[in-house]
Amino acid sequence: MAYLDYLFKFMEGNPALAVGFNIILLIVSGMFTHILCKFLLIKVVRRVFFASHKQDVPLEKDRRIAEKLSNFMPVIIVYYVLQFMPNMPPSLVTAINTFCGILFFIFLSIFFNEMLDIVNSSYVRKSKRKNHSIKGYIQIGKILIHVIAAIMILAVMSNKSPAIIISSLGAVAAVLMLVFQHTLLSLVANVQLSSNDVLQLGDWIEMPDKNLSGEVTDIALHTITIRNWDNTISRIPTKNFLTETYTNWQAMFSSGARRIMRSTSIDQHSINFLSQEMLAPMLSIRGVNEPLAKLLDGRDPGGVADSWFIDNELTNLTLFRHYLMAYLAERPDIIKDMYIVARTLKPSPSGMPLEIYCFTSSIFWMDYENTQSEIFEYITAVAGKFSLRLYQYPAGHDFWRLSQESSGRDGAR
Repeated sequence: MAYLDYLFKFMEGNPALAVGFNIILLIVSGMFTHILCKFLLIKVVRRVFFASHKQDVPLEKDRRIAEKLSNFMPVIIVYYVLQFMPNMPPSLVTAINTFCGILFFIFLSIFFNEMLDIVNSSYVRKSKRKNHSIKGYIQIGKILIHVIAAIMILAVMSNKSPAIIISSLGAVAAVLMLVFQHTLLSLVANVQLSSNDVLQLGDWIEMPDKNLSGEVTDIALHTITIRNWDNTISRIPTKNFLTETYTNWQAMFSSGARRIMRSTSIDQHSINFLSQEMLAPMLSIRGVNEPLAKLLDGRDPGGVADSWFIDNELTNLTLFRHYLMAYLAERPDIIKDMYIVARTLKPSPSGMPLEIYCFTSSIFWMDYENTQSEIFEYITAVAGKFSLRLYQYPAGHDFWRLSQESSGRDGAR
């Protein structure tokens, strides 16, 4: 005890030594608190936040929260220990208090950011709505935390009330609006997209102007990430989804049906009124009798005169259209409760377009393309049975065939 009394009296007589000893004591107390928090806080956090989990299994969230708490707890200890230290210069006390205040709000903002990240990861893992993202709201919360922390740090540095700092921001509001205009636009866009559920994770979207077609993999505050079908990654500003045109195919997936709307061209010179000569090859096709009977009002096809077809405006293309609708209705991969239409479009120099409009029962790309291909491959093959020719531009083989036929006729002469 006598030695300690002598030491204290000696330091009282040497202010510089006393200040140095106090500073070392502050550093040691801060480091000791930090180490102690590293080992003890994880158990406290487990009991307070995650008591429902198994106590013998260390959780990643426990460690993350404990690490962030152990950062600003030493700052609090140093601040309060400083108040009981005598013989410290007022200017040094003010400087240390200010430094502790700055660190406190920095570490506190880091802690709340970590908590928001944990909330986001827990929502993604546990939420039943796997396709709904709250990442935009989390980023908004982080921005607010950073703004509040910056205001509090300025208040600590200037030794003024935070209300005075906030009121003074009105003078620079125009500058802040200019600096953060993209953030504000993205904030409004993100809120509208999330609240209206017009875009969710996993949606298939197309933006023709940007040549994008793929799946939404991330919805953030400023950008939306799209994984294109060629496995490239595109990031589009969130505000673009309010100002530009895009197609969301999610409704198609939800309905369980996918539309086929494709046409093939018929040579207009091959379209003629039905005749008994034409009917012979058509009747050999399975499924033609039913649509033909409806068009003939139950008459016997073999007993109808050619003039009757002309008077009743029945052409080979008319029968072909009705046959195709009956053919599509019989396919198991076509939904019968939705529209099934085979119609002709406006004629063009490329022929008479014959459009097929129906819905497949499979929404998956491979099945859909297989169904669509089978339908049009069959149309291409069966059109000749109805005395119809499909139109296509002449190719090299066509010119070669014409030349061979012309040379054959010249040789016969």
